[in-house]
Amino acid sequence: MDSNGAHTVGVLGVGTMGAGIVQLAAQTGHQVVACDLSVDALEKAQLYVRDGLSRFVGRDAFSEKEAEEHYDRIHWTVNLEDMAGVEAAIEAIVEKVRPKKEVFAALDEILPSGALLLTNTSSISITDLASATGRPDKVCGTHFFTPPPVREAVEVPRGLLTSDETVEKVKALITSFGKLPVVLKKDVPGFVGNRFLMPMLIEAARLLEEGVASKEEIDLLVKKGIGFPIGPFELGDFIGLDVGLDVISYVHEELGDPYYAPPRLLKELVRAGRLGRKTGGGFYEYPEES
Repeated sequence: MDSNGAHTVGVLGVGTMGAGIVQLAAQTGHQVVACDLSVDALEKAQLYVRDGLSRFVGRDAFSEKEAEEHYDRIHWTVNLEDMAGVEAAIEAIVEKVRPKKEVFAALDEILPSGALLLTNTSSISITDLASATGRPDKVCGTHFFTPPPVREAVEVPRGLLTSDETVEKVKALITSFGKLPVVLKKDVPGFVGNRFLMPMLIEAARLLEEGVASKEEIDLLVKKGIGFPIGPFELGDFIGLDVGLDVISYVHEELGDPYYAPPRLLKELVRAGRLGRKTGGGFYEYPEES
């Protein structure tokens, strides 16, 4: 940490969520190591961050010069070894247990002994992920909501062995990002956010399967009747139907509750490669912007 309270933060995995975290960290004064094994993912993330910073310039949050300074704080790399000097590494890869544990084990070998190992998982046990490391006391969840530069709160689930000192450091880091950390008292599948959101997607898919109403009508009722800012099908497409399916499947497996059995329609869309906005189509179609 420098004299201004800025940290060197690593982000592993720069899909939509990871890129958003990279932007957020950089625009709040932190040096960032943005790592992904895919050059294509890095190139897309660079465009995402530049566009995101431009949006903040358009809202007069900071100047174009400041936006360039923020962007210049980011080191883009395909080399995991470049994470060796970070004070906190945030994992933001696919929402599956095995790949996350594999990268946690790899990071554990590379990071300084005092560095924090954080995960953007939205559902997976922190205790389980921490078991892949030799520093379970320094492992904690930092579940950002999408898009990370905009959403105000961050879920902070702690594992069974996460130390109080680590939790305090995580709270300070999240606060330095300009966000509100909410520490959860228990490490439960789906945490708080997805225990609310995923049932909404499950119910919407089942209502559609049963022919109760069209997807447009269900979304309309949720927005204009209940008053939510976004409908369940729009939300699913926004976060990615593959991510939604991974979360629902994990919670179903962990709890053994038949309610969380993934809807057939959701599984079919994912199998067909219709993952939402990021693939141009999910429940809805999304023509490419010119």
